[in-house]
Amino acid sequence: MRNRAFSIVALVLSVGLALSLTDLYKVQQGALVVYATPALQSLLESLVVPRFRSETGLDVTLVYVSAGEQYNRLQMSGGHPEADVFLHASPLFVEKGFAAGYFLPFQITRSASVPPNFQSRNVTGGHLWYAFAWSPLLEVYSPTLGAAPDLAFINTSFGFPHPLLSNNGIYAVLFFENVSAAAGARALAHTVVQPVNARSNILGVADRAFDVTLGYEGVTLFYLNQGARVAFNLPILGGQRFLVPVIFSAGLVKGHSNPRALDFINFLFRDEVQSNISRFYFRAVLPGFPDPAGGIPLPAPGVVILNYDWSQWPILESNLAKYVVGG
Repeated sequence: MRNRAFSIVALVLSVGLALSLTDLYKVQQGALVVYATPALQSLLESLVVPRFRSETGLDVTLVYVSAGEQYNRLQMSGGHPEADVFLHASPLFVEKGFAAGYFLPFQITRSASVPPNFQSRNVTGGHLWYAFAWSPLLEVYSPTLGAAPDLAFINTSFGFPHPLLSNNGIYAVLFFENVSAAAGARALAHTVVQPVNARSNILGVADRAFDVTLGYEGVTLFYLNQGARVAFNLPILGGQRFLVPVIFSAGLVKGHSNPRALDFINFLFRDEVQSNISRFYFRAVLPGFPDPAGGIPLPAPGVVILNYDWSQWPILESNLAKYVVGG
């Protein structure tokens, strides 16, 4: 019953947001339109957009809708896209969209400074995406459990983020499919509610909708510093800790109408942005800048690092549907 109610609320919100997007054509001529994950709201609205607007005089319209919905919106727009830039927590939709002809390759001015794991493979014209921030995937759990449960033997309520709507869900599938599909099936069997974005995912633990989930460090720290009662650690499965980098990436929409779109992406890699990203609980991709206070100390000894090859996105996508409750 709870899952049905949650689905109805999510559907109502999705319809409302989709309808509001129909007005984007009216603002597109005078503003740069950015599709973004809600996880980036504080970073974008308190740091990036005000400084970019101050320097360029250009208005930026931020549209927060779950990743799957935004990609569907882009598909429906045909040759007249509403968005100029995609900012999301995984490159899957940019990789998929590039294959379908919805995104352009590009080169940022600081490309040589971005570590290889934080940019796509080389293609003619540059790269498909660049990561401008990152965050470790964490096991987030109720403090009443005392310690993060081993996900190989989980026997309490789990919040498996929706893999077809949420990038958070994509990372959860990536983790289980690359470590233990059996543990993933066990987590799904203990799932009643499937959050549709990274923020509702962490709030689910804080509100006791479920006891354990996989979520971003940046979002977890945000709510922890607002008084949410949650605990966290790197995911543990079969006695082994894992580091899965969640990479917040930028993509350039093909047919974008605003000529300053690439300027905005380049702005994300300026020192004034990279040096302040940790204030919003994320980690900079360029070396030499501080990590967020209260985050997981990295590097950590004995931790297995999972750096995913996003050019293999069709394999990952083919596994998403089986992690939908009732799917």
